[in-house]
Amino acid sequence: MKTERALARLASNHLDEVALAELYRNDKEKIDGIVSQWFGKGTIATDALSRVLVRIAKNAVHFCLQFHKPEDFILGHAIQECQRLYSLRGSSRLCFAACQKWTGFALQN
Repeated sequence: MKTERALARLASNHLDEVALAELYRNDKEKIDGIVSQWFGKGTIATDALSRVLVRIAKNAVHFCLQFHKPEDFILGHAIQECQRLYSLRGSSRLCFAACQKWTGFALQN
């Protein structure tokens, strides 16, 4: 199945596992490359990859072959999701540090 067809199927049903698997198979190297640029290898990258695929599937409804190249559409959403996740990662660290400080303070009093 071509990427265009997989996107069309995802547009009608973002839970279509066969279409998502085919889309990933067709663009695996590029998607994996983007995720590894942001998160390296390992469990964080694996989690980020699954979130990237969900974003692509949910946004497939906005894909229009007349206006988008499939590769640009997919990579654009992959980059946007990695940026979003990376910014949350920083927020999580700040929250974790604040919680540790607050917990330490609470234990002292």
